[in-house]
This record gives sequence, C-alpha cells and structure tokens, in this order.
Amino acid sequence: MAKNDSPVSVMQSVTPEWLPWHASSVEHLRRCWTMQRVPHALLLQGASGIGKRNLAAWLSAALLCDSKPASGLDRCGKCTSCNLIAAGSHPDLNWVVPEEDKQQVSIDQLRDACERLTRTSFRQAYKIAIVDPAHQMTHSAATSLLKTLEEPSRDSLLILLTSRPNALLATIRSRCQRITVCSPSAEQAVEWVAAKTGKQISEQLLAFAGGAPLRALQYADGHFEGLNDSMSKSLGALLSKRADVTHVATEWAKDDLDDRLIWVDLWLNSWARQGLSGIADQFTFPAPNAHLPSPPRTLNISGVYSMVDRARALRAQLARTALQRELAVESWLIALLEILAPQGASVPHGPMKSQMKSNRTSG
Repeated sequence: MAKNDSPVSVMQSVTPEWLPWHASSVEHLRRCWTMQRVPHALLLQGASGIGKRNLAAWLSAALLCDSKPASGLDRCGKCTSCNLIAAGSHPDLNWVVPEEDKQQVSIDQLRDACERLTRTSFRQAYKIAIVDPAHQMTHSAATSLLKTLEEPSRDSLLILLTSRPNALLATIRSRCQRITVCSPSAEQAVEWVAAKTGKQISEQLLAFAGGAPLRALQYADGHFEGLNDSMSKSLGALLSKRADVTHVATEWAKDDLDDRLIWVDLWLNSWARQGLSGIADQFTFPAPNAHLPSPPRTLNISGVYSMVDRARALRAQLARTALQRELAVESWLIALLEILAPQGASVPHGPMKSQMKSNRTSG
C-alpha cells in the first residue's frame, strides 16, 4: 500500500485477520480479554510486511463486533459493526495515517483522534484509534499523545503500529502494553505466499522482501523479476563503461527508487560476503546474472559497506524529505565507482562531477 493512503482506503484494503505467525500474539490478546485486562494502549511492534495492520484490524473488529462468537475474542464478519469496518466507515474506529503528500502524522490528527476517544461510543462498544506508523508522528504529535496515555477514557483503545519502536519516545513506550509480532520462518513465508498466489517464490525475492511475506506477495506478480533484470542491466552497463552515471541516475530516479536502493543494499552485502569468505557460493543476491560482472579480485570491503550505509541513509532521507533525486543518486553512483575502481584508475563521472569540480574551482 502507498505511504499516504487515506484512513478509509486503509480500512477498506486491510483484511481483519490474524496470520499463522501471529498465533502467540493472538493468544496473549485473548488471554487479556478473558481476564478482562484489555489494555488502554497497545504497541504492536515488529518488522515491516508481516501483517501488523491485519492484526490491528482483526483486534479492532473483534472488540467492536456486535455478536461476540462463542470462542471469545473474535469477529463474526456478518454483524452491522463488522460490515461497517469492511466498508471503512465504522464511527468508533479511527485509523490515523499521514495525510496526502505528507510524511508524518501531525499534531492536529493526533489531537482529533484523542478527542474522539473521549466521546461516547456511537455503538455502545469500544472506541479505537490506530496510529500507523507510530514512529512517523511529529515530535509535537507524540508529546500530545502522553496525556491520553496517562488519563485514558473508559472503553477506549489506542493501538500504535511500528517497525521502529526505538524511534518512539521512551515515555510513550513505557505507557503502552508492548506486543512483539513475530516474523515467520522462511518456510512459513514461502508456503503462505504460495497458498495466496499458487506459485513458489524465489529465494532472491524473499530476501528482497526482507523475509516479510506481505511484501513478498506484492512482488510475486512479476515486478521483482522486472526490477532484478533492470538493475542487473543498468549496473552491468555502468560497471563495464557502456553507460554513464547521469543516464543510470536518471533511470533509477524516475521510478521505484526505494526498491532500487533495497536491491543495491542486498547486492553489495552479497559482494562483501564473497570478498570476506573468498567463496563464490557466498554470493547469493541476485542469482548469477549474465549482465553483472564478477566482484573485483581485491575488493574494498570497508568501502562496500560504506556504500551500503549511504544507500540506507538515502532511503531514510527520501522517506522524510523532498530531495533532488537524480543528483542524490548520481552522487551515490559516483562514490560507488570510486570504491570499485582499481587503484590508480580514473573514473568517468559524467556531467555532474564536472559541474562539481567547476563549482569548487570557481569557489
């Protein structure tokens, strides 16, 4: 799903269900329900792409369901509340996501969500707010949340979803009941995607998805294979001097830049592993590809890892701020060529490098 989905589109697109690897989290939540100790604030933390949204939607539907199943905490899927949730229009469920063209959840959004938790329930049940992702609240929004955490309203539940719990204020983490949502094993992930799509996914696709089955599912339609081929060809052309930096930077910045940076992260890590071990079998991503040259005999391992760090920093910047994407990518590619170039060899930098030299001279 896109980063800036509206609350209604999120509620409509996320299936309220718990997935096989959520079993321990669900067992804990059901035990809380049975003991009448449902927390007023819940922090669901775990890796991206493992279904935290689905679990939060299932818990919300179960708490708001009009006809509680005999099994206890669960949803019937047929009552008015369940139908309202499916339509994305339940008045007692508020999904708080970054507004369109924004990267963060604002203080006004949080204040509105917290104020709604203090009102009387429309359907005489719980009032629930889900903040997704919680680590993308502005500092002022996060601070405004503390009053609600310290003085919760009756029959209200605040659910925070995050893949980066340490990015949250310590005071927020300490006031929530934390549940770490487990990631599936590789076997579980492959089996689940196969059950959904009817086909097996490659080890490289699962690695690209970070082992996260929901992310893998998004790429199982052939997108990954297309990306893999595109990246292999463009890097192969760049490293063999059949393409210049500017051309490749323009291609990358135009489309799927975040995916491309994930790809080079895995590719460089694979090079570094082979360089450290001296064993060709350690090169695991991507699978042997005719478009890509073999790693240099004398690989600058620390330099390769520095490029991994720079790729990750660039991804983080793209998530937070608006960048001149082509210039940022071109700078990264120039640094990569310099790391991989044999000692004493010149590196063709293209127009941007020439411009940078000109600027330094004129300065």
